[in-house]
Amino acid sequence: MEAVIGEAVFRYLRWRVQRHLLRSPFLDSIEHLYRRLSRARNVILPVEMYGSKAGNPGQVARVSLATLTRKSATPPWKGRLLYDIVRQAKPKRILELGTHLGFGTLYLAAAAPHADIHTVEASPVLSEKARLHFRLLGIKPKVHVGLFEEVIPTLAGEWHILYIDGDHRATALQRYVSLLYDSIRPGGLIICDDIFWNWDMLNGWRVLTKSYPEKVYSVGPFGIVFK
Repeated sequence: MEAVIGEAVFRYLRWRVQRHLLRSPFLDSIEHLYRRLSRARNVILPVEMYGSKAGNPGQVARVSLATLTRKSATPPWKGRLLYDIVRQAKPKRILELGTHLGFGTLYLAAAAPHADIHTVEASPVLSEKARLHFRLLGIKPKVHVGLFEEVIPTLAGEWHILYIDGDHRATALQRYVSLLYDSIRPGGLIICDDIFWNWDMLNGWRVLTKSYPEKVYSVGPFGIVFK
């Protein structure tokens, strides 16, 4: 497992130093899309709010596409690190919790182009924007719309990677890992995004490290549990 992490970090650092030489048309397309959306201040979306930012879950807030991209979407630096980790793991089946605008999904697809990718998003508005971006870049993940707790029981089969990038609360993080741990294949991994989001998330990650003391790593913003 250390070899997977070590090789991913090495490739990521090499990209940071030599990114002008290590180009990929698909990754460049994702980065171009991110830059374009981050400037879309005049596009206002009525977005249903869930997770840590929702005082009243499901309440609609009008937010610009630029704000959604800059504050919550996966930026290129983080997406590239996710790409390098997933690429080294060579997964065949991936579950993502938290589609948002679809950037995390795009990096997962870039890293594992032949994998069966499922992604879950509670907001119908965000899921439709994500579907648009998937069509634009030519990928076909299976998008499930609904609350994580409602969708998870409907998903069958074994997962090679679980990527958690939604509902940034310690209790939620622990609950999703507990619900899905048995469906992760031996040798698979759980990637938890934004473990340093706030003290609550950090404490939630610390609880997980005590539950799996010999199988956890932190790499940049990601906490990783190997099974």
